[in-house]
Amino acid sequence: MKKLWLPALILLFVLAACGSEKAQVEENEVGQEATQNESETVKNSVQVASLVDTRLQEPKEDTICEMCNMKVYMKDHEMGVFSAQAIKEDGTIAFYDDIGCLLNAEVANEEKNEKFVRDFVTKDWAKIEDATIVKTELKSPMNWGYIYFVDKAEADKYMQENPKAYVEELQKIKDDALERRKKMMQKKAEEENDASGSMHSNEMNQEGHSH
Repeated sequence: MKKLWLPALILLFVLAACGSEKAQVEENEVGQEATQNESETVKNSVQVASLVDTRLQEPKEDTICEMCNMKVYMKDHEMGVFSAQAIKEDGTIAFYDDIGCLLNAEVANEEKNEKFVRDFVTKDWAKIEDATIVKTELKSPMNWGYIYFVDKAEADKYMQENPKAYVEELQKIKDDALERRKKMMQKKAEEENDASGSMHSNEMNQEGHSH
């Protein structure tokens, strides 16, 4: 009988050890999962905090672009997704109808502003640095055609569905906006020169006729 007790005792010890090991593994897995969820929550809250600013406003029906004086579309308008806004260093808000105007305003006014655009999916404001910028064939108010995604997966999905769309860097848009502005200023200067030249020639003609 004594011989039978020994294996049974060993078996009990082995089972107990296995049970506690399994419990330990499960406990570790639960702990890891909790840590992972915790870090994801922290990550999400950091991301959300960087996107939301209590100073942000919404354009009104009669809001016009600070740069080009054209209409800034409201959130529920189909063109509203292209609207942008800046928080200036003094805390004031400026609205723009398209990204080019937002970037050019900084150059024209020699400012360094916090720049916000609308997420294409939610239409909520997002810091431009936190968004994936996608160049599209969509017609925007100033024909820039850029849309913005806070969620990179949404940007990828849009590009899969629209093969001609692609990701663009903010610096490239800044350079293009500056180039477009230079051309516009040059054209304006030429038109003014032509206008003053024709006025001068008209005056000369009138003087000639009076003699």
